[in-house]
Amino acid sequence: MKLSMISSPSFRSNLRYSEWVIIAGVSLGFLLDGSFQASIATSLQVIFCLVGYALLSLVFPINRPLWQRQVYVLAGILLALFMRVTGIGIELFLYLYIAKSCFLLNRQNLILTVTLTVIIGLLTFVWALPKSAQMTTALCVELGNSNQIQQLILRYLSDNLVVTFFIIAFSFMVIAEQKSRKRAEALAEQVETLAATLERTRIARDIHDSLGHSLTNLNSRLTVAQKKLQQHDVNAVCEAVDTAKFLAIQCIEDINHSLKTMRQSDFNLNQALTNLVEQLRYNQALSVQWEINLPKLPLETSHHIYCIVKEGLINIQKYAHASAVRFRGVSTPEGILIELADDGQGFDPKLPHLGLGLQGIEERVQLLRGELRINSTPASGTQIQIILPL
Repeated sequence: MKLSMISSPSFRSNLRYSEWVIIAGVSLGFLLDGSFQASIATSLQVIFCLVGYALLSLVFPINRPLWQRQVYVLAGILLALFMRVTGIGIELFLYLYIAKSCFLLNRQNLILTVTLTVIIGLLTFVWALPKSAQMTTALCVELGNSNQIQQLILRYLSDNLVVTFFIIAFSFMVIAEQKSRKRAEALAEQVETLAATLERTRIARDIHDSLGHSLTNLNSRLTVAQKKLQQHDVNAVCEAVDTAKFLAIQCIEDINHSLKTMRQSDFNLNQALTNLVEQLRYNQALSVQWEINLPKLPLETSHHIYCIVKEGLINIQKYAHASAVRFRGVSTPEGILIELADDGQGFDPKLPHLGLGLQGIEERVQLLRGELRINSTPASGTQIQIILPL
């Protein structure tokens, strides 16, 4: 039953301040009603108990062993019972330490402690009746009748049980609320961590989509330039460096174009996909066919579809060695249909792939809650079909 949130400094401080207020209020009450003037022994007993409660308020042993927590609770309860035996009962302290036992003890020890407290409390109440009668004339009259004594004991027992059960129920309600708050805080931390992970994944995916292909070509050109330099072929070196410079410029333009294309508020997905396919036709000796007729979609959905198609086309250029490409993006009763096929060398979809291309496509399809189907075999081309819900 021990809760880490209950042991927080703020909880302990609030509890301590509350106990100090109770102690100050009780002390003021005794001063005002003249109880300290009744006798020196009574005054010393009250002072002893109040000092004991003040010292106990400085400690809240929730992180201590069970036996130390039991001793702490029993000390507070015994002080309250001692004050009752002396004829000066302060029930508030008794109920306070019953409430503390809900936070400090497990259920078995709590039930045992409360049961013993009720039994011993009843015995001390009966024991203290004569002394209490000396202080209250009306109570002295009631003690003259045995029936009145029995009713008085039953009334005390019923009141005591009602208040005790209320205190326990309220304490358990506080514990349940603290547990719920702790779970909510833990869930919020998990959501924050997940959001950070998703953002890192998105950034990595966008970098791969916008720069991966261009940087791969740039690296290959620089490798050629390095080899030609070792061979002292100046013309070939100059040609390779010029190509690398062109690719570097292309990387910068690709970043700017991608950011503008993917984030602009008036993004036209049909036109952007058409430009992608036309670039493929101009840059490669490929036979390209396409059909593009997509409805107006949310900007984020359009962004993901654009990146999916772009990644698929980059994979065809890098790996497929195809001579013909067919692309189709239309709206159907089932949802948005994206199809991309080539007649290249194909691959085995069951084998693991080191590249991030297909992984990026799968992640984007999952984000859109769509379905991805890949049909490919070596030397037989590749067909990718994606169905996205409207």
